[in-house]
Amino acid sequence: MSNPDVILSVHNLPAVADYLRSGAVLAYPSESVWGLGCDAFNTTALKRVIALKNRQLDKGLIVLTDNAERLLPLFANVSHETAKRYIEQIQQQTEHFVATHQRAVTWLIEADLTQLPKELLGGFATLAVRITPHPVLQSLCQNLVSKHNPYGFLVSTSCNLASQPPAQTLLDAYGYFADSVAYLDTDNLGFVQPSCIIELATGKMLR
Repeated sequence: MSNPDVILSVHNLPAVADYLRSGAVLAYPSESVWGLGCDAFNTTALKRVIALKNRQLDKGLIVLTDNAERLLPLFANVSHETAKRYIEQIQQQTEHFVATHQRAVTWLIEADLTQLPKELLGGFATLAVRITPHPVLQSLCQNLVSKHNPYGFLVSTSCNLASQPPAQTLLDAYGYFADSVAYLDTDNLGFVQPSCIIELATGKMLR
């Protein structure tokens, strides 16, 4: 690896969050494979992630956050009781899948999406969001919370070029993007399977 300056330490996550707010793109270990992401409310960075991956604009992007409670303002279009039920469902089922299957859950949420960048949604009417069980990524999402990004959303798309296998290691990730992005120096959780995908409104599992 030719440039050690692109390796960021987990011991200063506030600085990593500031770096992301500036428009940077970050490769990082997720629950299983490596992910590629940015501040989900920085449209310049979103477009850069899409361009780096040669990804189609209409495919949308997954976001991570640390706790289901953060999503409550997204449910302004339903009653408070329904919103609380959704939050409990997301939190409880996420914890269940992590504990019993070592598998994260990506939720497809029909909510008030007018406040979100269109690059996140692609051609869909739902937001794909995962409550990450990764403690380092939880802390990073907490540090991303601001007036600009009230949900602490961190984009999480697989760290690869379109049609190529996702990076499994830092060296794999660097092989794809070299000094074009920064890299978070930590480990994944060792999960073997990708996250399952569940429609929140119906409970239907799509993957």
